[in-house]
Amino acid sequence: MTNFENESGATRDDLLQRIELMEAMIAEGRRSTMRSGWIFLLWGLVDVAAVTWRFFQPDSHWVGNWDWPICLSAGVVLTFVGRAMQNNGRGLKKSMRGRTVEAVWAMMGIALAIFIATAMVRHLTWQYSYVSGLLIIVGLAHAISARILRWPAQGVVAAIWWLGGIAVFFSRGPADVTAIMFLEMCLGMILFGLYVMILERRNSCGPVKQNG
Repeated sequence: MTNFENESGATRDDLLQRIELMEAMIAEGRRSTMRSGWIFLLWGLVDVAAVTWRFFQPDSHWVGNWDWPICLSAGVVLTFVGRAMQNNGRGLKKSMRGRTVEAVWAMMGIALAIFIATAMVRHLTWQYSYVSGLLIIVGLAHAISARILRWPAQGVVAAIWWLGGIAVFFSRGPADVTAIMFLEMCLGMILFGLYVMILERRNSCGPVKQNG
């Protein structure tokens, strides 16, 4: 039999074409994440700025109330400005997986905005469960993205966020929570952002690797 068919009637060539299409969609989804590497870096720096600000002025009532609102507001403004500059005149087409990943991160952003704003209004940002919830939510977005894009490296980042969320519940005081937050921002945001930005630069001169 020269033209093998499986039970569904698909030929070997059809199956190979489907696999190639899936690989192309995954590669495009990863490229979409790589193009957003600067956002991970930006928000890592924003969060580190807020944590550092409070660390060096722990007794300031004003800093305690306004460090995060100011830094988060600056991050939102810079993100919108950066996105506008990045998309200006490009008209990039996005695959279904790329749009799906973007939707995951957009919904995570909305969920975090609701979570953070409500906690701030109720003055409950001092609770360990609040900090842990932040880390778990961000880790969830990384995990879903890693699953969609079949990207083990991002799966490791998700695990780092979840481990941080667990570690908060075992911390012995505010100093431990601050250290955990600082490490999470450095490893899960800044380092990952730099990593995908380097990959984007490399892949701009060649094909995207599918393993890693």
